[in-house]
Amino acid sequence: MKERMAVTRRPTRGMTRKPGVLSTFPLDNLVTEVHRLLGPTWALPPYNNILPSYLREPSSRLTKEDLDFLVLKGALDIPDPGFAREILKGYIRHIHPHIPFLNLELFSRAIFDDQHDSQGSISLLLYQAVMFAGAIFVDLKFLYAAGFLSRRHALETLFQRVRALYDFDVEDDNLIVIQSLLLMTYWYEDPDRHKDGRHWISVCISLACKTGLHLDHTEEPKPDHKLRNMLWWSVFTRDRLIALGLQQPPVIKDEVHSPIPMLTLENLDITTQKYAKACYGINERNLARIFLEKVKLCRCVKDDLYSWDCQPIHHNIPTIAPKPRQTSLWLSKLELDDWLQDLPETISFRPKPFLPAHNADLIFHSHCAWLKMVYLEIYSTIHRQLDFLSEKYSPSQPLSLDGPECPILRAAVEITLILQDLYQKQLIYYLPTTSVAMILRAGIIHIQEMFSGDPHVGAASFRRLSQCILALQQLGRRYGSAFFLATLLGAPKGSSVITCSPDEILAHVDIESLDKLTVSYAESSVSTILKIREPYDRDIISGLKSRKVERAGGDCGQNGSGTGSSLKCDSSPDDPFEIRDLDFADYSLK
Repeated sequence: MKERMAVTRRPTRGMTRKPGVLSTFPLDNLVTEVHRLLGPTWALPPYNNILPSYLREPSSRLTKEDLDFLVLKGALDIPDPGFAREILKGYIRHIHPHIPFLNLELFSRAIFDDQHDSQGSISLLLYQAVMFAGAIFVDLKFLYAAGFLSRRHALETLFQRVRALYDFDVEDDNLIVIQSLLLMTYWYEDPDRHKDGRHWISVCISLACKTGLHLDHTEEPKPDHKLRNMLWWSVFTRDRLIALGLQQPPVIKDEVHSPIPMLTLENLDITTQKYAKACYGINERNLARIFLEKVKLCRCVKDDLYSWDCQPIHHNIPTIAPKPRQTSLWLSKLELDDWLQDLPETISFRPKPFLPAHNADLIFHSHCAWLKMVYLEIYSTIHRQLDFLSEKYSPSQPLSLDGPECPILRAAVEITLILQDLYQKQLIYYLPTTSVAMILRAGIIHIQEMFSGDPHVGAASFRRLSQCILALQQLGRRYGSAFFLATLLGAPKGSSVITCSPDEILAHVDIESLDKLTVSYAESSVSTILKIREPYDRDIISGLKSRKVERAGGDCGQNGSGTGSSLKCDSSPDDPFEIRDLDFADYSLK
């Protein structure tokens, strides 16, 4: 039984059922006990006048006091029709392709056409969860028109509605609760509380396993067989991507061998709903292919990808089974190489020098870019781990010394090229929350390369770092933590990064705060949901601290000033790392 929040008792309808007559407490509690055992004897007046007819009423197990409290919390407040339509558009465009479990036909008929097949066809809990998730991608003007002061204010308000409904067990169908919990994992905006996306995906997976969602029912198919399969793979991919962003092991362990068969294009419900087709255009089947490929890609994320229980081989500290770990990482790399080789050309990302003519093409382009970014992040993480375990591990050495084909540097370059393409098309805003961590890690690599001493490499790294900062600043309009991380990477206050020199950027890089994001600072005062857990990145930051101290000390010795020496940067047409419009095949990872 979930813990109920204590509230001061207020005047309510008593046994007379007349609003003007106060509760006849303590006798009125006898009525409450009867309702608790047998259910209310009336159909939730006046709440049935609040909810649209297409929404199901809350569970009959709720008491009147529970419902009163939900009204007080605003959990039964429904967005007006115009606002709800904008939210559902954002959901269809930017949430549904990532986790395509929702019955879009049912929601679209109710919200766009104001039609419904029967009374109470949509769960109140799931409806509020969709409103919360879709609002992430709604234009600010609609949020302001709805009375919200900011996007953060809107998301917090909408999320608290979903959470209140979940806490009070308003939904009896476990599959609907799982869907709602999956959407609740998009809540990341409160770093001071432990119930973030990682918490909600853990609860979601626990309920999914309890419900038997991970079991194969093909021999005795249930009526909701297709939904159960789609929902399981949506939960699986969401778990893997959250683990990738937070640098933590996934909740679903490798030993949990789900017998559910791999999805095929025929398994997916390619909707013919007119509003979905208006959003996706001719790209419906390709968006479905992106989800299928993302499932395959997420299967390359193993438990030990974020297992840092062993030291580099050359350290004098006893190692813990480095060889089996290396073998596992190499196997993951081979799987990743096979995935890239088999990726259909129709969904392979290519930078476009022109703007697609239709919004549907822009949406498709952004999803292709995101799939490529996920691949690059997994690829980079595997190589970071292999580098960390190698005998030649040297985090203080610039990666450019290994040449332009260094896997870790190449992945950071490719991510920056994707960001540049999306920035030019104003699509940065539509990247998911996990992209914030990816950009941060690419930015750290670029900062390290700015200290390489090679003016050509320094100039290219400066341009890439500037692109990462611009991307984080744009994402900050949706995800508050991105603004903060942009300042750590050197975003100057009161001026544009575009007009800054490399020296000015380096002077603003907050190495101390980056260091406090590492797990070595358990009680860090830095408020953000992101932590730098990977030893590879932590060692780079430690090296940057030393270099910054040496650089400042060298200047003090020369001119008595600690402002920092001038960073030599030169732009050359022969620069192998320069960001320019190139065929993406030139940067394909082998």
